[in-house]
Amino acid sequence: MPDVPNSPAKRLIVGGVLVVGVSVAASMLFTHLSFVEFGDLKYEGAMWAAAIVPLLVAPTAYGWVALLSWRLHKANAALDTLARRDALTGLHNRRAFVEAARARLAAGARVLLLIADIDHFKRINDSMGHAAGDLALVHAAGVLAKAAPAGSIVARIGGEEFALLVPAATDPAALVERIAAELAHMPVLAAPGLKRMTCSFGVAAAQSGEGLDSLLSRADAALYAAKDGGRDRMALAS
Repeated sequence: MPDVPNSPAKRLIVGGVLVVGVSVAASMLFTHLSFVEFGDLKYEGAMWAAAIVPLLVAPTAYGWVALLSWRLHKANAALDTLARRDALTGLHNRRAFVEAARARLAAGARVLLLIADIDHFKRINDSMGHAAGDLALVHAAGVLAKAAPAGSIVARIGGEEFALLVPAATDPAALVERIAAELAHMPVLAAPGLKRMTCSFGVAAAQSGEGLDSLLSRADAALYAAKDGGRDRMALAS
């Protein structure tokens, strides 16, 4: 079987050529049969008309169809992006993170997983309103995305919780220190009793053959240890 073009643009081009070609062939065949049947048509003129008419009509018709198809493709691509992006922060959402992280682990990549949770986030929401809470989330997302090493996956995986899948060569302590310094520059007034914005971090290094569920579980356990230890700190998974 011949290969079928897998690009939307290629499919549109091939479809256009087929539409025009079939239109011309069908029109010429019809004119030829009419000439044979009735015999009073001027053959040469009729055949030229049979070729020119569809060449004028078919591209216009196909162009409209192609435009609609291309718009549909773009709309579907936009919907797919929305389905994989967190609407507030613009980071990957949990679904996109899980898919990308599983692919890397399956490929045998050596990675570290950091789970970051904003400390006392409820206090920000309760004292200053959800608009301030949204600003805090956007600020944290920007800091994490900027600080993450090249090739990292950064996502908001729920509420005030974020995930960073970074290369194993990354120094987690240095990364967390850099993030903490930037988080302190929160673009909203501090809530009562909250001097600055901080995060707690749980860090787990992926073991050989380990799946994402296990890695997430160990990073989560380390995060809880950091919270129990007083927050605004990092804990390493065992």
